[in-house]
Amino acid sequence: MAMYPLALLPVVTIAGGRARIAPQGYGQSDEIGSVAQSISSWVHQGAAWIHIVDQDAIDGGTPNHHHMVAGGAHLQYSGVVRDEAALSVAIATGASRVIIDGTDREWASAAVKAHGDRVAVGLDIRQADVFDIAGSLERAGCSRFVISDQAEKHHWKHGDRHLLADFCSHTNRPVMARGGIGHLGDLHALHELVPNGLDGIILDDALYDGAFTYSEAVAAGADRFDMFFWGPPQ
Repeated sequence: MAMYPLALLPVVTIAGGRARIAPQGYGQSDEIGSVAQSISSWVHQGAAWIHIVDQDAIDGGTPNHHHMVAGGAHLQYSGVVRDEAALSVAIATGASRVIIDGTDREWASAAVKAHGDRVAVGLDIRQADVFDIAGSLERAGCSRFVISDQAEKHHWKHGDRHLLADFCSHTNRPVMARGGIGHLGDLHALHELVPNGLDGIILDDALYDGAFTYSEAVAAGADRFDMFFWGPPQ
């Protein structure tokens, strides 16, 4: 029986040109190293895709494009990419995929049309007219959406999880969920949306804080999903 694809992406957050290293086994990770070392530490644990958050760029500083070296994994870059100049630079790095801001619908439509599956559109599930925005971008050729929830509480929890389910039901494009995983139980709950189009989950603080290991996250769905449908770059 064919299994649904599901990618689990650990987050590497670049701040001050540095990033946290994946913990060894259980426990918190307090070690800071180069971006290449952080990426390598997750590749070592079996990650084929890694989500890069360029916090320096988000905070208005200099983007860390020079650190974007794949090192055995596909990289998905998230920074401040909302115009063609920023996108062109990000595309030219080692990133397999770049997440662009979908706020400017006209520009985002042109970007997905020009770059195909090299880009995904990032949307906040609570932004106004999110379904209309997604529909127009889908018609323009958007190949994937990365959905986050900016709510301070109950991110993807209990009554709020239906928002993500509703989004999946409104598009025929693959959907990736960003954040909101604090325990393996949260991961199990999102597994229920995989048959509806969710094919990626981005894992952040829980992996660094010792809530569970990356291997446990993979094992949690290994009997139902193909976690390595896209393996690392050759």
